[in-house]
Amino acid sequence: MMRTLVLLPARNEAASLPSVVREVCSVFPACDVLIVDDASDDATTRLLPELGVCWIRLPERTGVGGAVRRGLQYARSRGYDTVVRLDGDGQHVAHLALELLEALRRDGADAAVGSRYKVASGYRATWLRRLAQRVLGAGLSLRLGCRVTDPTSGFWAFGPRAVELLAAHHPGGYSEPQLRLLLHGRGFRVLEVGVSMRRRLAGRTTLTPRRAAVAFARACLALVSLPPAPRAADLGRD
Repeated sequence: MMRTLVLLPARNEAASLPSVVREVCSVFPACDVLIVDDASDDATTRLLPELGVCWIRLPERTGVGGAVRRGLQYARSRGYDTVVRLDGDGQHVAHLALELLEALRRDGADAAVGSRYKVASGYRATWLRRLAQRVLGAGLSLRLGCRVTDPTSGFWAFGPRAVELLAAHHPGGYSEPQLRLLLHGRGFRVLEVGVSMRRRLAGRTTLTPRRAAVAFARACLALVSLPPAPRAADLGRD
C-alpha cells in the first residue's frame, strides 16, 4: 500500500481553491492534502485555515517549482511514499490522478505525468503557447530518446525514488522541461498518461507573457547545457 500525499502548489488562487480541495478530498478521502501557498497576496492566506487540509505558507515567492520542492520536502520528512501534484487553479481533473498512480503501480515507473495532447481531450491552447510546447516537446524527445507530447504539464505522480530526489533537487520556476531532463539524467523511468484537462476555474495565471518567454528560454538552454545530475550521495540533503 502506498502512502500518498496530494500536493497543491498555489499562488493567488482564493477563487478556485475551495472547489479544488472539495474535488480532491472526494477522490482521495483516505489521503492527506497539502497546499503550499507561494506567498500569495490575495485572499488565499486568509482562506487556508478554513479549507480543512494541511497548508504551508512560504514567506517569499519561489515560483511553482520552489513550492513543489517545499511540498516534496514535507512529504519526505513525514514518510509519504508517493506524491500527486495538481495545480490549485482547477485545471487538473482529480480523479484522473488515479490513472497516474496506477501507472506507477502497474508499470513500475518512478514518475507519471498527465499529457493533454497524448489523447484527443478537447483542450485548446493559444497558437503561440502551442508552438512553444511543440518546440520543447521536439527538443525533449530528441534528448530523451522517447516521444514527449506535453513538455509543460504540471500534473504529476511521483514514486518513492522521485520523491527522495526531488525533495532536494526539484528545479525552480516554471520548470517542467528541466524536471524531465533531471529525471532522465538520473535514469528514472517516466511515463506519459493521456488525460483531459480543463480551463482554470477562476482567476488569472501567474505565467505572464514575460515569464513565459523567460521560462521558454531557460528550458531551451537546459536542453543543450543541463548541469550534471546530482550524485546518489547528495540525495537527502536540503
